[in-house]
Amino acid sequence: MNIQRVQDENHDINVEEIIGKIDGYFGFVPKIFQVLSENPPALKTFFDKVEVMMVDEALSPLTKEFVSIGAAAALGSAHCLRTHLEVAREFGASQEQLLLAILLGTTITETTALSKSLRVYEDFCTSKK
Repeated sequence: MNIQRVQDENHDINVEEIIGKIDGYFGFVPKIFQVLSENPPALKTFFDKVEVMMVDEALSPLTKEFVSIGAAAALGSAHCLRTHLEVAREFGASQEQLLLAILLGTTITETTALSKSLRVYEDFCTSKK
């Protein structure tokens, strides 16, 4: 990973500082940030959005990880799921909590597909033949 300081049109981008913040939150640097560090403006743009959510205290860090686990499970994103499982475990999550977060996320995906399909089925059944 090539860590550098880059000057773009508007401001100085300190890639090393961004990577340090990411490592401080996750305990490691997820692959997405490693690769984005090759394009400092893209890294900064993505990180700025993530940082807003990481520092927002409306949800605890562990609750944020449960949400992330459910979303990663629902989307079938194995790398994101593993990342957020690891972070949640570091924040004190139990095996039961981790499994429940996965089950909740995947259930939403299942019910979304079912509700869309049942609406089509209902429309089909009530339409003129």
